[in-house]
Amino acid sequence: MSRATDVTGKLKGPVVPLNVCFTEEGKVDHTSMRRYANWLCEQQTPVLLLTYGSSEYAWLTDDDIRRLTAEMASEINGRALFVTSTGIWAPDTCCSFLTFADQAGADAVKVQVNPWMIQPYPDKYIRYMKAVSEASSIPLLLWGASGGNNPVPPEKIAELASWPNVVGMKNDEDQFYYYYDCIRATIDENFAVVSGGQMRNFVFGYQVGSPAYLCTVAPFRPDIALQFYKLLTEKRYDEAWQIVYRYEDPWLKQAVSLDWLSCIKAAIFLHGLFPKTYDPCQIRDDKLIEKVRKGLIEVFGEIRKID
Repeated sequence: MSRATDVTGKLKGPVVPLNVCFTEEGKVDHTSMRRYANWLCEQQTPVLLLTYGSSEYAWLTDDDIRRLTAEMASEINGRALFVTSTGIWAPDTCCSFLTFADQAGADAVKVQVNPWMIQPYPDKYIRYMKAVSEASSIPLLLWGASGGNNPVPPEKIAELASWPNVVGMKNDEDQFYYYYDCIRATIDENFAVVSGGQMRNFVFGYQVGSPAYLCTVAPFRPDIALQFYKLLTEKRYDEAWQIVYRYEDPWLKQAVSLDWLSCIKAAIFLHGLFPKTYDPCQIRDDKLIEKVRKGLIEVFGEIRKID
């Protein structure tokens, strides 16, 4: 079995984007990150992902991204599929990181190409991917995120999907038409179109060929995300929708109205998975944490804190 086939064989079900625990000084708390990744693995979470938004790459140096990749690869150690991500880098820097990630033990790398200067221009995008794709044999995922500009056309995604080490994409573009078009354009390739964010999108996407999804509740309740995925695999779609209505819809409504990223990290903290909720350049907001605590109890029931 090739490395590419092995990755697509495991890239199924809920994907947890790894939120980052920071110290009060704004540094990555690697001890807490390893503890969190270990807990996710113990819960049988199938895929863990470092990614630009949830992993707060805007606050990380290149060295931070390298060390975090190495720490997570060491902790996960084959217990889940581990996908790390590049920064928005020049090709030479990206190539160096692909080699590093491969040696560190990551299973795949999501290549994060500039959403404004490259992704809206298909020929530039293909040239960039060509420049980095041969740096290492590590399997690569694309990142569909054009920043509200023109997304990479599905036929260009299909062209890239035919390359031997390009195995999938995280779709942060339109979650209906574009998502569908990319799934169908690549259906005959060894290629996984991963839904960028919600159960409601994946109910639809799964039925037309999408194998995995980022989930709004999986970072702190992977059991619910796994139950939802199991219902889809058993074609119990009405029951899967009930999970959307019961958990995802009310949780999203509350979290988005407050501050999505801060709410997710507060939920992780309240479940005992992070020791603190410090973020760089942001004052700790205990009032928001209390609002999140009440919201979690309202939607999910009593919080099951991890010792």
